[in-house]
Amino acid sequence: MLILRPVEAADLPDLVELAGQLDSMNLPRDPDFLEARISLSLRSFTGELGDPTEAVYQFVLEDREAGRCVGTSLILAKHGRPGAPYYWLEVSTEERRSAELEVRFVHQKLQLRSTEDGPSEVGGLILDPTYRSHPQRCGKALSIVRFAYIGAHREAFEREVIAEMLSPFEASGRNLLWDAFGARFTGVPYRHADHLSAHSKQFIADLFPRDPVYATLFPDDVQKAIGQPNETAKAAVRILEKVGFHPLNQVDPFDGGPYYGAARDAISSVRERREFVLPCVPARTCVPEGAPLTLLSTEAGGHFRATVVPLDEDQAPIVSSLCREALAVSAGDRMTITPLP
Repeated sequence: MLILRPVEAADLPDLVELAGQLDSMNLPRDPDFLEARISLSLRSFTGELGDPTEAVYQFVLEDREAGRCVGTSLILAKHGRPGAPYYWLEVSTEERRSAELEVRFVHQKLQLRSTEDGPSEVGGLILDPTYRSHPQRCGKALSIVRFAYIGAHREAFEREVIAEMLSPFEASGRNLLWDAFGARFTGVPYRHADHLSAHSKQFIADLFPRDPVYATLFPDDVQKAIGQPNETAKAAVRILEKVGFHPLNQVDPFDGGPYYGAARDAISSVRERREFVLPCVPARTCVPEGAPLTLLSTEAGGHFRATVVPLDEDQAPIVSSLCREALAVSAGDRMTITPLP
């Protein structure tokens, strides 16, 4: 049985192991950072934060039979707030012509931008590779559970939602754009800069140029990598596009990874949620082959939990006794159905 739920203190070893797969800014493989993140997430879910814009909601996918967490994803309530700006590189183009030479060039330009009144952000999706072809569509579930939660608590999130995709990396762990751009203005290697940014991005504001930089000056392989997701991120991009996200003219200032965005209320997984009252009789255990799947979530007892279940011929979720037990729900409880794209 696979269950999606908020991260707990006991999940720290599993979260450290999962973080090691990417070692990214949102989820670095740093036990102290992750321990603090778990504490922040717990207080976010319980509404105990003094400033709700600081909230981070960390979800995990628990394999109850294996007794471990095999995936994770998160929501930042607000990326960019007073004292903690959101930085990005705005991507634009400039056309230049010469009648004398009979030539035309379209130059790509990068310019550092920032805001202290930023959007909400979804990110940090990591799944154990052995679960990527699981019949319960674990990757989609980890992605969509965030929108199920946003839909149930719209007041806690901004009207715009963004997602950052990692860009391609060299085998050595280096990044083409950072080596050609960021490292030349900061003097620090990519991994060090990425880890620093998990705690503070002030060095970006202090050292990056504020004027536009012509990407034409970069080597061809660097230019081609700007705004491109890496191979592991492409599946996540497809899911986001299916629910309404679109590319923004923005890339991450560290690795050049693309940003995608959508209006919160236009995201199909937020907009198309519907309520479901759990019936008295547990569903039959025999599920028709090829039955469509949906995400079923509950906050019964004040605790958010979700799982993937099949739908019957009437598009009602088939909720087995095992599922009821795992979700800690009983007849009459209100649940939410969120479509999986």
